[in-house]
This record gives sequence, structure tokens and C-alpha cells, in this order.
Amino acid sequence: MIKKIFFIVLLVFGIKTVCISQTINNKLIKADKLFIKQEFVDAAKVYESYLKSYPKDYYASRQAAICYKKTNDQSKAVDHWPNVIESSKVTDADRLDYAKCLLANYRTQDAKMMINFLKTSQDKTIAAWGMAYSNASQFYADSALTHVSEVSGINTTGTESCPVISNNKLIFITEKNKKSRIFVATGDDNNSTINAASKKDARTFSENTSYAKQIQNKGLYSQVSLTADETTMYYSRSVAAKELNKLAEPSSYKFQIYSANPNSEKAEVATPFVYNNYEFDFMHPCISKDGLKLYFSSDMKGSIGGKDIFVCEFINGAWSAPKNMGLLINTPGDEVFPHITEEGVLYFASDTRPGLGGMDIFYAEPNKDDGTFFTAKNVGFPINTQFDDYSIYILKGGKAGYFSSNRKNNLQDDDIYYFVKE
Repeated sequence: MIKKIFFIVLLVFGIKTVCISQTINNKLIKADKLFIKQEFVDAAKVYESYLKSYPKDYYASRQAAICYKKTNDQSKAVDHWPNVIESSKVTDADRLDYAKCLLANYRTQDAKMMINFLKTSQDKTIAAWGMAYSNASQFYADSALTHVSEVSGINTTGTESCPVISNNKLIFITEKNKKSRIFVATGDDNNSTINAASKKDARTFSENTSYAKQIQNKGLYSQVSLTADETTMYYSRSVAAKELNKLAEPSSYKFQIYSANPNSEKAEVATPFVYNNYEFDFMHPCISKDGLKLYFSSDMKGSIGGKDIFVCEFINGAWSAPKNMGLLINTPGDEVFPHITEEGVLYFASDTRPGLGGMDIFYAEPNKDDGTFFTAKNVGFPINTQFDDYSIYILKGGKAGYFSSNRKNNLQDDDIYYFVKE
């Protein structure tokens, strides 16, 4: 009888243990599903709940850190990276992400120690960081000659980004819901608008109003670009993949490129870019001054890694097939927000090339001999910081311009800045 009771107790205890274990595993599955859907705020909460049971778990700690990185909450991400770094499963990519997180938390010396450790990495992209920080002064070479100031009249506690100057106005994106920060295509709850503000002087703007309202729909807008005669505007907007293809996942959203006349007085039907594809993002278009080249970012087939810079040429009345800009520009990470100046210099933002942390702005001089570009260079401090700096617009002459940055308020405030070089 005693043996029977003992067996029943063991059985009940075993069932209870299995149930608890199953509940915990279900949490991880739920968190992963949210992560895949790019719902990083909710995913982080579930990973945190899972970590209460397994506080040293490498995978969950890493996923939680990435979620906080994606939502620009690096002050929380820094609490999870040590578990990742101490694990036998740690990778050099983890170490680099931790170093960038340390930079964002003003722990510069700790970050430099971690980055210097990466010199011998087998991954050339990661090893480049270690080599670059052997001469970190290169990022500050022109800092005394470059002056940066926040523009006045348009910035708020929300998101203002992607500046473009047109007809003595500053055209930019205002985002109502900040969680995606125009990097990730999401649903209609993340509405943003294309706005314009009159220019008083280089740093001061007023009369902030909606721009080309007749072409704006629900969705998340990103970088816009105007032709020289200002009769055509290229822009990217998040679109439900289901609108593009009935076979697509109902919860899937992608950035797609469109063009329209911003001066039309009636509702304008936008023209979709000929290479739009519901399986990939097509975003951040920039038209050259002569209107013959369209630069954009995409993760389409043929990308080196994440999102790459591509270019199409307008030949015989049609856009040529997209051409990847190659390894002198692109990396296994993300290269986004291309901008081509009147002088033919290509600017863009990268989260992978060696820099000051976060997303940095780079430029590539044109090679006039063969029409390509030389190796991209970091624009340096104070345009770049340890935070996200992106979407630069260069004025004629190349000595001044505007860009976007989240350097204020603990990374939670994207604003527009002006810079000028002596």
C-alpha cells in the first residue's frame, strides 16, 4: 500500500513537472512567434518571463537583448548581454553587438576593450571593427571643423526624420507611433505623414503642414526624393503584402516604392515601382539630379546580406534591372537611406561598417574613370555618434546639409539636425 501511494505521488509530481516545463517552453515559443512578427516590445516581455525560470539561458538572453536593441532601449539590453558573453555559445557577432550596446550606454572604455578583442575574428566584417579601433582617432579627424545643431520649429518628442530641401521648404517624415522608427514595415497602426515646413534660415523652420496630402494613405512612410523639376516624388510606404499578392501572409508588411506628382490638386493614383515584390522590402528611394538613376535599399534576391543599396538606370523609357552596388558599399548587414549629391557623391547609412556605434553615415566618392564608386568612408563625429545617425541630405557644394539622429532623450527621440563644415 505504501509503495502504491509513493508511486502515485511520484506520478503526480512528474505530471506537474512536465506541465510546468511545457508552460515554460510555450513561453519561449510564444516569444519567438512575436519576434518573427517583429513585435519586439511584446516579445521582450515574454522572453523576460521565460528568463525568470532560466536566468542564464543564452538564447533567451540574446533574444531579449536584441528586442531591446530593436526598440532602442539599450539601457535594458545591456542587462542581458553579459549572460550571452559568458556563455560557451557566444559568437564574435554577439561580442560586437554587446560593444555597440556599451557605447550607447556611455561605457566607452569597456566597449573599446571588447572591440579590440575582435581584431582576430575569422569574420572579416567583424575584424574590421577591431582594426578600425586601433586608430579610433580617424572618426574625429574633422570634428573641430564640423558644426552640428538641432533645427528649430519642427522637432517634437515624437519622430521627425528623412529631411529633403525643395523649393525653400524642408520636407520630412513625422511618425506618430515610434516603435518601428521607419526601419521596419508595419501595419496601419503605425501611421506617419509626409510634412513640409517653410524655411526661415538654415536652422529655423515654420508653418509645418502636410505635404502632397492627396497621395498619402494609411501606412508607414519613409524617405522621399524629388526630381529636379519637382513634378515627380519617389517615396516608400509600408503595404500589407496581402494587397500585393493574395498568397502572402495576412500579417506580413513590406516597404514598397511608389512615385506620384506631389503638385496635383486632386487625389493622385501613385505608380508602383516596376520591381516591387511582396516578398521583399523596396525602400528609401533617391533619384539623381538628371533623373536617370534611382538608388534604393532592398533585401531582394542578390543582396549580400540584409538590406543593400541598389541602383536602376532609366534607359529607353524604362528602368533597368536593379544592380547591387557591390562590396565597396554593401556589407552582410544593412545599408539603407541612400542619397546621391549633385556632385555625384553617394551617402548612405550602415549598421555594420566600423563606426561610432548604432547606425552611422558613410560616403563614397565617384570613380569618374569607370562610373563606379571608391570604398565608402565614415563621415565621422559629430555627424555620427554612438547612436543612430541616418538619412542625410547634402546641399549643393557638399559643405552643409541635414540628417536624422536619435541622440537625444536616451535614444527615444528621432530629430532632424543641420550641419555645416568650415
